[in-house]
Amino acid sequence: MYGDALRAPVPAPPRVDLEQSRSIAIVAFAALLALAAGTGFVTASAGRSWFPSRWDARVAPIADEVARLRGLDFLHPVPIVYLAPADFEKRLGTDGNVSASARAEVEREESVFRSLGLIGGKVDLLKAYDTSASSSTLAYYDPTRQDIIVRGSTLDAEHRVTIAHELTHVLQDQHFDLRKLQKTARDSDTTDSDALTALVEGDAVRIQDDYLAQLPPADQKEYQREYDAEGTRIGKETASVPDIVSLLSGAPYEFGPATVKVIFESGGNEAVNDALRGPVPSSEVFTEAGDITAPVAVDTPLIPAGGVAVGHPETFGPFETYLTLALRLDPERALEAADAVAGGSAVTYKSAGSTCYRVALAPTFEHSRPSLLGSVEDWARGRPHTTVDADGDLVGFTACDPGRTTPDPSSARFRAAVELLDVRTGLTVDAAKDHTSGDLARCVARVFIETPGAEQLVLAIGDGTPTAAQRARLTPMAQASGEACRTDSASGLR
Repeated sequence: MYGDALRAPVPAPPRVDLEQSRSIAIVAFAALLALAAGTGFVTASAGRSWFPSRWDARVAPIADEVARLRGLDFLHPVPIVYLAPADFEKRLGTDGNVSASARAEVEREESVFRSLGLIGGKVDLLKAYDTSASSSTLAYYDPTRQDIIVRGSTLDAEHRVTIAHELTHVLQDQHFDLRKLQKTARDSDTTDSDALTALVEGDAVRIQDDYLAQLPPADQKEYQREYDAEGTRIGKETASVPDIVSLLSGAPYEFGPATVKVIFESGGNEAVNDALRGPVPSSEVFTEAGDITAPVAVDTPLIPAGGVAVGHPETFGPFETYLTLALRLDPERALEAADAVAGGSAVTYKSAGSTCYRVALAPTFEHSRPSLLGSVEDWARGRPHTTVDADGDLVGFTACDPGRTTPDPSSARFRAAVELLDVRTGLTVDAAKDHTSGDLARCVARVFIETPGAEQLVLAIGDGTPTAAQRARLTPMAQASGEACRTDSASGLR
């Protein structure tokens, strides 16, 4: 879900229920899509052998503040390259320079997305991704060239905040070697490079937000005006981008910061450092904020006789499970199923002229399997070209591309799925404050949101103060959740 050029978040298209929809694509699928779209490591020779002796004068004060907030020192300055918007988008976008092999990979991705019910038959995935990336990027750090590329040359409040985000990537690269981390994640058979993206981008958004918070009130107001204006622009430019692409583009910037905030509450910047140094987690970081547990290894599903593999095997974890199931099942049930996934793998193959996608999921507990299997069976019921594998300890299914006549998925279901995940994520972050353990915070949010009427109550309160009647309903729900989770931090898991 992550091109190797690291981009700062910019405003979300207003049609998507995320605070900050940004630029990237689906878990194992999108890293390849980003590469095909020309937004991976920007073409360059080996890394630089020289660096400027001092920071760009306008950037130096930002760098000082970022270093203080992140608790790390820069090893050296990096160049800041200002490009006119047309030149910036030319360097960032595809400009039609996509190889035949890359186009073949994108065609595979389109088939997989259609097989899972994530897009309709008329979506041009390469175009959608390119539009999302080029329209929603103000600046990015290129780890290969080790420079920051900025759209335009005026450093208004929004650009300064964006540069704070990119400078955090510079610190990450200088202390943890981002390309090495990316390679380790991509070469692994079990870990998820998109989960690494969530950690990397979540850390940068956290520092960006802290940098914004220390600006004078006038600058904060200026930032909000510019942010809103950018949101309007992006909304117009990306109106044709499918909901799922916008969501997956924004996921590292929306759910990554939540995961990093939960980690930070447990041990500050050093805990975040440990997370970046440690094993790459699964896509559970998108569904269970702060959970960086390494996934369970699952063997690649066998391709049926006569089938021919297409592309490479890939991981299929809780986030992918949730998005797939939630477009046909109630989001609450889909999320319960995702919570029951400890690891998964998938393979694409062609058989009798059709492209198919076979998935194998490992349940979190032995007793989780019947519930997970039932959810997958109900999702598959009535879907064309879809079968479920109920044998053995795993839960498997195969879905084949229904073709170009496939209707678009329901926007209403999509929004409901995002809304539920947003609510539970926010509850987890709130519960983690004051150094509550991540396991307890996730449990409290999980049990609370499973209480009948809880989600609707939270949405009704919004950012306001609960009324007396709302508080009377809220208090016993919260108390019951806390009591259940203090007794057993696995409460609420099926």
